[in-house]
Amino acid sequence: MALTFSVPDTELSLTLHNRRAEVVDNIFTGTPYLNAMREHGGVINEHGGLEIVQPLLMSKNTTAGSFSGFDVLDTTPQANETSAVYPWRMLYATIAISVEEEAKNEGKGRLINLVNQKIDDATMSLRDTLNSQCMAAQPAAGSKDLASTTEIMDNAPSADPPRTSSIGSIGNANTWWRNQATSGGSFTVADMNAVWNDVSDGIDFPNFLITNSTVYEYYENSQVGLIRYGDTRMADAGFDALLYKSKPIFWDAGMFSTGAIFYVNTKYFRLSIHPSLDFKTTDFIEPDNQAAKVAKIIFMGNQTCSNRRRVGTLSNITAPA
Repeated sequence: MALTFSVPDTELSLTLHNRRAEVVDNIFTGTPYLNAMREHGGVINEHGGLEIVQPLLMSKNTTAGSFSGFDVLDTTPQANETSAVYPWRMLYATIAISVEEEAKNEGKGRLINLVNQKIDDATMSLRDTLNSQCMAAQPAAGSKDLASTTEIMDNAPSADPPRTSSIGSIGNANTWWRNQATSGGSFTVADMNAVWNDVSDGIDFPNFLITNSTVYEYYENSQVGLIRYGDTRMADAGFDALLYKSKPIFWDAGMFSTGAIFYVNTKYFRLSIHPSLDFKTTDFIEPDNQAAKVAKIIFMGNQTCSNRRRVGTLSNITAPA
C-alpha cells in the first residue's frame, strides 16, 4: 500500500474537527438502541490496555457470620473475584473529496457544503455499522466485529454446546456466568414478568427492554385499554417507547433476533469506548496515488458484560393465542 507524505488540508480538516461533537451526537441519537444505551448510562470510557478487562464477582465471601467474645473468627482466604476479558474492536468511515469535486465546487461556501454532506454520509454509515454489529447475530470465528447483544444474551446459554462457547474468555460451562434465558411461545405478559424476576435482584432491575417490531406490537396490543406512559427520553429523540414496570420497552429495526425480548441492565452491560478513539476525526490527507483528499472517523471499543446473571432474554415468542 502506498504511503502518503502530504501536508494536511487545514481548511477541510478544520471543518471536520469543528463538527466532531455533532458527529458523535448523531451516532447516538440516530438509532433507538444506541440512544437508550447512552441515556441509561450504558456508554462508558475505558482507558488503554491490550484488552478491555471487566472485574467481576463469581461467588460470595463465605467468612461472614455471628460471634461473641473471644470466638475464633473465620479468616479463610477468599478467591471470589475474576475478570472477563474482551478484545478491542475498531470501526471506521472515510470521507473523500476528489480534485475534480473541489474544482466543481470552487468557492469556500460551496466547498464546505460539499464537505458537510460527505461528513453526514460518513456519520450515517458509521452509525448504521455500529448499531448493526451491536444487534447482529454472533460474529463468526475470526470476526473483527463487536460482541453483539444477542451473543452476550444467548437464547440457550446452557445448551450443549451453546451458540458460543465463551463470553469474555469465560466459558458457558460456568453456570454462574450464564445469562437468564426463557423460551416463551405464545406471547404473554406473564412470561415477560417471569424473566424480569429472573434478571432482577431486590432493587437491581433492567434499565430497558429491546425487541423487534413484531414483538413490540404484541406488547402494545396487550396494553389496549390500559393506562400507558411513554418514555420521554426516547420520545425526545424521536422514538416510540412504551413503559413496562416503569422501564422503556422499544424496538430497533437493526435487531437480528426475531421473536425475542432482551433485558438490558447498564450497570453490567455496556458499550465501552476508548476515549482517544471516540469517533476520532483525522485530518484530510492527499494519498500519493490519488487525486483526492481523504479523512477518517475512527471508533475503538466493544460491548461488554460483567454480570450475565443480571441480563437475559425471552425467546421463541410467537403470536398471542
